[in-house]
Amino acid sequence: MWHFLSFVFGVIIGSFLNAVIYRLPRENLSLVKPAYSICPLCGKKIRWYDNIPLISYILLGGRCRNCGGRISLRYPAVELCNGVGYLVNFIFCSNFLEFIALSIILSSVIVLSLIDLQFMLIPDITLLLIGAGSFVLWIVRGAELLNLVAVGLVTVLLIVLSLLYKGGMGSGDILLMAAMSLSLGITGSLYSLVFASLSGIIYALIRDKGKLIAKKRIPFGTFLAPTGYIILVIQKFLSV
Repeated sequence: MWHFLSFVFGVIIGSFLNAVIYRLPRENLSLVKPAYSICPLCGKKIRWYDNIPLISYILLGGRCRNCGGRISLRYPAVELCNGVGYLVNFIFCSNFLEFIALSIILSSVIVLSLIDLQFMLIPDITLLLIGAGSFVLWIVRGAELLNLVAVGLVTVLLIVLSLLYKGGMGSGDILLMAAMSLSLGITGSLYSLVFASLSGIIYALIRDKGKLIAKKRIPFGTFLAPTGYIILVIQKFLSV
């Protein structure tokens, strides 16, 4: 029963995340105005019965009732990913506080990743929430002093890399990794950097049709944040 409720709660939060992803990077919109959901295509109000997570998208055939425009698959995908993620967190976490911390990180990771992918922008609020979740996770999992060392080492390393390769890594990426390294530790942070870098390179090769263009930026946060979350979930079982 609790497993099902964690999934449903995650899906509901995922519906809110869709609004955050759409509104947060746009200057003409805010998270509270308008206070109702709108169609991203025609801008008209979405009625409550057309705004039921996952179900409404299926019943409407992925189209807006008002304008008939095709609604992106991103919307049900975000809801489903957040729901499945909350379920995984509930299964793997040892206590409720750990579940809350990991779920805050997951939802922030989803928002950050999609905004960075489209706008090359990492919102400050996502960094703050990931930092807060990481801090709580660090406390709950034993408050290892080496994790504080990891924050310093990772931050210095990334700052040096950003100076050597100007434009290769933004301040948002550095702050993101610093926030997550508190709960990841030294080894977990290194794994995150390696796998995120490989994922970013593969993305760049696909995007640029097999070529690596040095001057073309990669939304590194889009790969770093999910990789860090995945390692946070599995690290205590794999002794990372």
